[in-house]
Amino acid sequence: MALALLFKARMRLKALLVAHILTLLVFAPLASFAQETEAPDGARINSAQVSGLEIGRLSPGLREDIGKLTGTSLNREQLQVLARRIEEEQPRYVAAIRTALETDGGARVTFVVARIRDENRDTDVNSRYIVDKVDVRGVPERDLSADLQKDLQALSGKPLDSDAADAVRGKLKAEFPNYDVERRTARADERGHINLTFVLTRPDWARWLRYEPIDANALYHSDQGWGAVLPLIMAGRDFHVMPYIAWDTADDLVEEYSGFGVRAESRRLGTDRVGMLFEWSTFDQTWRNPTLAALALNPQIPGPYRNRMSVTPLLKFAITPQFSVAGGVGITELDPLIEELRVPSQMANVAIGSVRFKQQWGRGPRFDQEVGAAFTVRTGTRALESDFSYDRYLGEADYQFRSGERHRVFVSGMFGRINGNAPLFERFTLGDSRTLRGWDKYDISPAGGNRMFHTSLEYRFHDVMLFVDGGSVWNTGADRRIRFSTGAGFTPGPLFFTVGFPINTDEFHAVFTTGFRFGISSTGVRKF
Repeated sequence: MALALLFKARMRLKALLVAHILTLLVFAPLASFAQETEAPDGARINSAQVSGLEIGRLSPGLREDIGKLTGTSLNREQLQVLARRIEEEQPRYVAAIRTALETDGGARVTFVVARIRDENRDTDVNSRYIVDKVDVRGVPERDLSADLQKDLQALSGKPLDSDAADAVRGKLKAEFPNYDVERRTARADERGHINLTFVLTRPDWARWLRYEPIDANALYHSDQGWGAVLPLIMAGRDFHVMPYIAWDTADDLVEEYSGFGVRAESRRLGTDRVGMLFEWSTFDQTWRNPTLAALALNPQIPGPYRNRMSVTPLLKFAITPQFSVAGGVGITELDPLIEELRVPSQMANVAIGSVRFKQQWGRGPRFDQEVGAAFTVRTGTRALESDFSYDRYLGEADYQFRSGERHRVFVSGMFGRINGNAPLFERFTLGDSRTLRGWDKYDISPAGGNRMFHTSLEYRFHDVMLFVDGGSVWNTGADRRIRFSTGAGFTPGPLFFTVGFPINTDEFHAVFTTGFRFGISSTGVRKF
């Protein structure tokens, strides 16, 4: 009897021990997760990553969208959309979202991806359906290799084989590396049958032609005040219409101007190689006292005007995906500053020609590089009934290197030259929110110059920025002074804040710039 009781006690002790061990194994990981507080909506995302799947297996567009989460506000609906896109691209996997609140109040976002077990494959509803038809959209069928067309035909007439469909998707990606490839299924006319479609889309960075950049902003410069250029974009895939307004902006020209305009642009006219642009604008000018004083001392420079109205049609042609040319005309009417004098308006009509180069490498999770360059010529000539005769040359180039989501390096340079007698809106300036940050352009050259060069080196760690600028703007025959500035900034998304200091000056002076900037594009020519 005693032995029986002892045996029962030992068995009960062993059962309690096993239950305790199982409890630790099951609930210890959950406890560790419970220590991480879930981040609330609206928290700033410090980092976003994918766990359980090599991120290189995702499309470049999806990788880029995940990377763009850093610095934005947490929105769970947006995260759910990205998780569904992961599952669409990787149908053998499921994706869950985990957010953790970090000590600084920011959020760490992780897409936890796990492979579906083989024994559960029959839970994929589509695998029970017969494939009636297989289509490829986004590229002409004649561009598909014979082997790929054979593999596509082999998918039809039998139940959907996800592994075979994934293999075809991989071959499409290999033959068209500049496209994102998405697999879609839709019910066919006959019950129990589906249609399978592979949709290829070219992301913006891989398009033959890009939309012309516009510097949309609302910013404050401590020496020049407030100003804004605000567009309303109504866009389709290959065409957009963009009305915009300008309010007291003096960031890019000699003059401060307010008004409105509209731009219509297509980057595909029957083919990806041909595009067009049409822009109309009208602006009223406000002239700063330093500019008027400089014009009074130099009567050779054309005088100020009250209103500037412009029409610009432009035709673009891509020779290769990296190299494009454009040509057109610019028609500008300048109304006299003092209406009572009844001085006739002047026309500044120009022929426009430009070439542009862009190239990107990598675009992976570890690093990528981008190089761009543009050169534009604007020629005012009597043949176009222009009252101004001049040639304006502007060259721009920049290089960007990105390593992961933390480190970015920007190097840029530009030069300009004007021969002849150009109106004030064509003259070059430096000392604004992007050039010689730390200087005021109305101290450097209040009426602009006909010669200019500028270079900039910028390093960013996450949203913290350090920069060094150097450049000069001057008139023919005048002394050329090269100026330098340095400073730091903070750029969380479209919001930016910079403080710049001039280096080679006897007076210590800081220039603060802050505001919002949208849509600045590399190698973007400021004026057509």
